[in-house]
Amino acid sequence: MSPRMRWALHPLALGVSFLLSAFHTWPLVSQMKGYVLGGREDVYMNMWHLWWMRQSVWVQPQNPFYAPLLHWPLGAELYWHTLSPAKTLWGVVLLPWIPVETAYNVVMFGAFVLTGYTSWLLLRYLLERAGHGPWLAAAAALAGACVFNFSRYHLAHASAHLNLSALEGLPLYLYFFFRWLDEGKRRWLVGLAVSALYVLLCDYYYLVYIALFSLLWVVAERWKRGPLLALDTWKDPLMRRAAVAGLAAGLACVPPIVPLLLHAFPAPLQIHHGDSDYFTDLYAFFIPDTRSAWMTSLPETARAFAMDVVRTKMATNAEESGTFLGWVTPLLAVFALWRGVPEGRRWLGLGLGFAVLSMGTVLNVGLEDRLSPVVLLFFIGLVVALVPSWRERVWRRDVVLFLALAVWLSWSEPLTAFGQPLKVQIPMPYVVFKHVVPLFSRGGMPVRFILLTFLSLSVLVAFAAAHAGALASRRDARLGVAVALAVALVPNVEYRGLAMLMPEVPRLPPVFEEIRQAPMPVAVLTDNVLGQWEQIFHGKPVSFARLSRLPVREQGLVDSRLIRAAEGMRSAFTPVTAEERAEMRRFLKEHHFRWYVTHYFHPVRHRFIEEELGGELVHRDGYVTVYRFP
Repeated sequence: MSPRMRWALHPLALGVSFLLSAFHTWPLVSQMKGYVLGGREDVYMNMWHLWWMRQSVWVQPQNPFYAPLLHWPLGAELYWHTLSPAKTLWGVVLLPWIPVETAYNVVMFGAFVLTGYTSWLLLRYLLERAGHGPWLAAAAALAGACVFNFSRYHLAHASAHLNLSALEGLPLYLYFFFRWLDEGKRRWLVGLAVSALYVLLCDYYYLVYIALFSLLWVVAERWKRGPLLALDTWKDPLMRRAAVAGLAAGLACVPPIVPLLLHAFPAPLQIHHGDSDYFTDLYAFFIPDTRSAWMTSLPETARAFAMDVVRTKMATNAEESGTFLGWVTPLLAVFALWRGVPEGRRWLGLGLGFAVLSMGTVLNVGLEDRLSPVVLLFFIGLVVALVPSWRERVWRRDVVLFLALAVWLSWSEPLTAFGQPLKVQIPMPYVVFKHVVPLFSRGGMPVRFILLTFLSLSVLVAFAAAHAGALASRRDARLGVAVALAVALVPNVEYRGLAMLMPEVPRLPPVFEEIRQAPMPVAVLTDNVLGQWEQIFHGKPVSFARLSRLPVREQGLVDSRLIRAAEGMRSAFTPVTAEERAEMRRFLKEHHFRWYVTHYFHPVRHRFIEEELGGELVHRDGYVTVYRFP
């Protein structure tokens, strides 16, 4: 293939990624204006991020990680928050020309297009490195790219999380990482450092993901060559390049990491997610989530399971349940391993290892975390049987038959304790992992490790497509390319979701024009993230701030009776003393709160605002209720 043809593949790959992204996110491209993808509270927060980045970088240059107009009059710190500067900085460029919801839709759609391209770039390199021809490698890489880009993880998080949907940096980093280890050229080292910084500016935890992946890969590669702690370890060129890669990535990430560390103590409060809230059930790997297109045709028991995962395990956060690996897609990975994949056992081990980490602190099977010890015996037996075959390529049939018999006898005769069936919680590796790896004890989400499982799966599927194409190429090279492309249909069918939710953006009533035109100083008391989003239009300070983690300095303001009442907390509506009433009214007047904007009308709150705070109702409709203070 000529160099010109090789370069022509890049715009072609981008174009295919664009078309497939439009298909999987439909009707996003047809409703860019007036509608917003997902419509969850995080979406309105992210639209505010786009606006705020333009304000702080271009309109009134200031520190973008401190927003004085939120949590008024204190201001809100955005350091340990999902600000995702690599994505929200696009607000500087886009907002002068298009509405904020259109800008958000464009940035989210762009994440899918770019992820498809960068995954294709990585997988094509791995395939060509393994000896596959350029045309076959390009076609087979598309099949693997579809696994990663259109995984249920990516499609599920697109409904709410801009930061977690920004996956394009991970395969780009690995592309430079592998090229640096293989060739040692300076340009690959520079690309590695820049892409690591980009990953950090998309999501903090994704930097930990690629660091962990890189470390495990290098350790496994060194282990294959000899003892890890041998005296000649640092003489190994691989280890030297790996150390230089870590140093380069670390230096590139210093500027954003330093302020994070400076604001890490006292630890911000985890007001939304704990360290092990969300985890994967074993069945959830093979049963589609509630937003999958397969939900309409699944048996009733499978649909009920998927609904229960969201309702009982994910606390209504459906986007965290996108862990479905598929039915045929994993079989393609098995086919690839059977035909042979360079470092295939390593990719398999990494994929399975991260899947195990995604299961959280204790094993859950069928929404049950108290299980018969037989389950533990089964997995121990599986490990005992597989380790010899893994290391020595010898299948111990006698061991397998003995363990199968032991498990069968235990299952047929339930294990008991004091005459009752014994049920135990089976601890998982994450319970130790979160205390060993930095940051994960402060809000790590184990279920999200499934992303790295999808990454490993995408590599194996790419090789499966290449092997299938190579078999067909014996008759005709063009047929081989066609077969490799046909393999891409499998993940596109299995991971396809229902139509994306595209709710209409609220239309603000005329009272907001009155707020916008009011001369400063003026502030707005409000109750939720919609009030923060409305700041885009009226530009006045607001009392609310939607933060991933709450800095300790802001806790006192959030816990004050006035703010709790504004946000509708039931504990705020107990009888009010004369001193409390006077203090709340003084606070409103001193900090220039002229309006209260609430998005939920309730008689108790209405009486509190009028009788205790002296508010006057000036507007009420199906979207918002507005009061004015004297």
